[in-house]
Amino acid sequence: MEFVMHVVEGIFFIPFMIWIIYFLVFSIGYRIPSKALFKKAAVQHRFLVIFPAYKEDAVIVDSIRSFSKQEYPHHLYEVVVVADSMHEDTNTALRNAGATVLIPSYEHRSKAAALNLAMTSTQGKTFDAVVILDADNLVLPDFLTHINQAFSSGSKAIQAHRIAKNDNTDTAYLDGISEEINNSIFRKGHVNLGLPAALTGSGMLFEINWFRQVMPKISSMGEDKELEYHLLRDGIFTTYLEDVYVLDEKVQNRRDLSNQRKRWIAAQIDTFLLTFKELSNIFRTRNWPMLDKLIQWSIPPRIILLGIIPIWIIILILLAPILIYKWLVLYLLFLIALGLAIPNKFYNKRTFISFLKLPFIFVAILRSFMGIKSGRSTFVHTPHGEKKEDYSN
Repeated sequence: MEFVMHVVEGIFFIPFMIWIIYFLVFSIGYRIPSKALFKKAAVQHRFLVIFPAYKEDAVIVDSIRSFSKQEYPHHLYEVVVVADSMHEDTNTALRNAGATVLIPSYEHRSKAAALNLAMTSTQGKTFDAVVILDADNLVLPDFLTHINQAFSSGSKAIQAHRIAKNDNTDTAYLDGISEEINNSIFRKGHVNLGLPAALTGSGMLFEINWFRQVMPKISSMGEDKELEYHLLRDGIFTTYLEDVYVLDEKVQNRRDLSNQRKRWIAAQIDTFLLTFKELSNIFRTRNWPMLDKLIQWSIPPRIILLGIIPIWIIILILLAPILIYKWLVLYLLFLIALGLAIPNKFYNKRTFISFLKLPFIFVAILRSFMGIKSGRSTFVHTPHGEKKEDYSN
């Protein structure tokens, strides 16, 4: 029995060690001082800006009106809203704000379907790049100016710095911290160490010809993961613009958080399996960025690691106490990695109090795994613009 326990523990330990060292390396990378500098653009490019929107009457008009304040020449960009299941007065307000409004008729609803509709509807127009924003996103007036500078410098794929627009509940606040940890590890930390940044679903730019070729191949609920897969296959580096902000509304209760993560987890698993099939080709072509991404997509949600390791340590205390010490060290390294990845501005009393709610978030994310099958094929809408009960309280 003791031998079996040692074997099981050893097998269990290896992936956890890889994942936590991965976090630690890129958390340290995040703390390396660096700043991406781009020369003033000699050319002003033309952009297609797409806002996929499903039942987003509460937020989409404000987002479009805000975007219309861009300092960038208005004749050099077109805003397209894919208005799925929205009220006619909302669509009228969008048109009055200068947006092109597309009313979809597709049966299988997804963000990928909305993006493909926008690309098909603008087929005869000339653009240099496409910018993708969510219906609740707000940007500063110099957003396109900075995007144009990076694009003019040769970046074919760009990810802006998405930050929380709201922190009105503990769940939203913790979701905002989680977003920033992702920015630290998977974006800035990666770019600082010479690897492409991860996409995050909005605040993204792609060179138009590449996007037109790739987008028809994508139909899943995890379009950003699939786009990353194709970027890596094509050897395209994703630039991260740390100082170009996209304000994104965070989920306000655990029920919505669970539904949202259900879709994300399903997409991550599917893309991991797709990439794993190319493992031999990855080594043959020495596509190390794709190997890095394969490791990243193998990692369970951080909150699961935070909760599972202590439970496992308790089991070891009961069955094989001699094995707990390396797990304690590993868990300490994990906490150090997370501490490094959390931006300094979050080191305050509210963060400490919000962390007391993490066990409830752990349960909510565990619940997400129960709905992974539906997350692969069913469109899961995250409500925006409404103040709802905070189920974390």
